Amino acid sequence: MLASIAVACVGRALLSPEVVALSMHYHDSSRLAAVLTDLRDRGYRCPDPADNEVSAVASDGEHPINGSDDPLSIERVRDVTPLSLVSHIGAAADAGRVPVLVVDKWDLEDAREILGEPFLLRGRSDGRRQFYSIPDRIALTDGRYACVRTDTDPQWHEESSTATDDGRDRTGTDEPRLVLEADGSVQAVLEADTLTCPGPDPAVFPYRYSRGTDRRIHVFDQDREVGRYAGIAAMRANAYRPVAMPLVPERHVRTGGQLARDVTLATMVPDGVAYEQP
Repeated sequence: MLASIAVACVGRALLSPEVVALSMHYHDSSRLAAVLTDLRDRGYRCPDPADNEVSAVASDGEHPINGSDDPLSIERVRDVTPLSLVSHIGAAADAGRVPVLVVDKWDLEDAREILGEPFLLRGRSDGRRQFYSIPDRIALTDGRYACVRTDTDPQWHEESSTATDDGRDRTGTDEPRLVLEADGSVQAVLEADTLTCPGPDPAVFPYRYSRGTDRRIHVFDQDREVGRYAGIAAMRANAYRPVAMPLVPERHVRTGGQLARDVTLATMVPDGVAYEQP
């Protein structure tokens, strides 16, 4: 029925939002169902997904590419972004399962880049991890949000040779100090564990912003208001950029690190399902 509706409406100028949403659910569930069918053929026990489900658990089977014997968490991934992938992976690993991410073929290369070496990182430079940025903004303890003034997108990386009080190197650990750079200069340095509610102290960043009672965006430096804008786009046009949260992998994958590393990608191909570990 759904397929006939979609075909019948193609000739119109625009598909209705309801038909688009139904079509997305149909394709999500059909791809998930195809993977589960393939896994059953490999001896796994797994349920048939309901029409609105995009995940399922499979257990007691033979991993399709000689991976872990642990139960699998089959996740249909709609948006292949660093945040989306790490959210699926973290949830599966925390539940004690190996994540199997069902992705579309045109998203496969992006998934490989994010999940390949270095795992869930933008890159490495001189031994320092370089982090992806995610859409979340950094809220400060005064209720405003962090921003910087730059013509380029700020980038997060790990501070090298960050030592603890007992002299241990914190580089590459779950206790790093983070550096925000833009235009070749350091904009901010902070502890990773301050990226929680209520967030870092305002003094960590050169600028901060908030929406006032006049519904305009107000930008402040450490001493005073330095700009007032109709919205974020106008603020950006004057080089003030909101600071995006860095994706520090260990803050999203808190348990089951090896399970997370065993992540498997599943893609539909003409003769069935293809699996790979990035």
